[in-house]
Amino acid sequence: MTAVGAELQLRARCQPQRAIVTLGDVADILAVDPADAQTLAAIELFPTPAPGQQRIARVPELQDLLSMRRVNLLEHRFSGSSQTIILGPGESGPRADQRPLSSSMLRRAERLVQEAVERFLRERAPAGQAWSVRVSLTDGQARRIPADGRGIAVRGGRAPWTGTQRFELVVDSPTDPAQVPIEVEIAALAPVVVAVASLPRGSIVRAADVELQPASADSARERAFHSIEEVVGRELAQAVAAGTVLQPSQLRAPIVVRRNDVITVTARSAGVRVRTTARARQDGGLDDLIAVESLQNRKVYTARVSGPGEAEVYARPIQAPSGAARDPFAEPAGTLAQGDERNRK
Repeated sequence: MTAVGAELQLRARCQPQRAIVTLGDVADILAVDPADAQTLAAIELFPTPAPGQQRIARVPELQDLLSMRRVNLLEHRFSGSSQTIILGPGESGPRADQRPLSSSMLRRAERLVQEAVERFLRERAPAGQAWSVRVSLTDGQARRIPADGRGIAVRGGRAPWTGTQRFELVVDSPTDPAQVPIEVEIAALAPVVVAVASLPRGSIVRAADVELQPASADSARERAFHSIEEVVGRELAQAVAAGTVLQPSQLRAPIVVRRNDVITVTARSAGVRVRTTARARQDGGLDDLIAVESLQNRKVYTARVSGPGEAEVYARPIQAPSGAARDPFAEPAGTLAQGDERNRK
């Protein structure tokens, strides 16, 4: 056989529809290579029970049958149920193993396993560390998870506990105990910046207003800040409540230019710097683009805020076509407002 390292998860019950029972009928087969899983699943074991009858197959019997078919048992591992009940055609009884699980049942089982893994990590990893745990179960694995989530223990994995981790779920059930191998994707979550008190719109964030807290699964999906230095000195664009995870959309650079302020606008082009005055049409923080209005001809153009009461533009030294609207900073020096300052570098 070419299959290596497969997990053979024995079902508690099955009802084959063919004359010969195969390994794929009695077990969910997990292998890295799907072709290996198909090869193992096709191995024939024994005749299907007659209609109305059943047969119980235990793990030792199945191991003997596989050895007779030259399957190297050292390369594979049995898990799941300790025995399987094989129902003959027409045998009454539950057939849950033959029907796909509903999406809600599968999600519930995955959530219960996720919670069990998170508890396992809290017990063994550094205190305060938060984790993103992604669980994806097969139907066979999900069927082994108790509906109430009780009696699930986790073992396995390796520090530092990140990346693809292999665990084994030990289900302590008096009626259907099981050991279920699973693979889980784990990532350590960086702490996030949280407001420690309610802050009003327009306030400047101070170091005392925020703190780092462990991330949660919800905050990990948001755009968040991961260091206090990123938010200190910035202005709140909206009010935030205590405990809020701060996000970029809630912060902006402090407003240094207010609407209707008369500001100094500097134009730079080809080594020439020209200053004039204009009226701000919008509020703006450092590096914001705002609309400004010339005090000379009321022409509106866009400038970038460069400091308190200051903005700048980079004019193109291109001659505008005759009759076209012209940028005030492309005009000859004599057309600028009285009192403008020109500095040639």
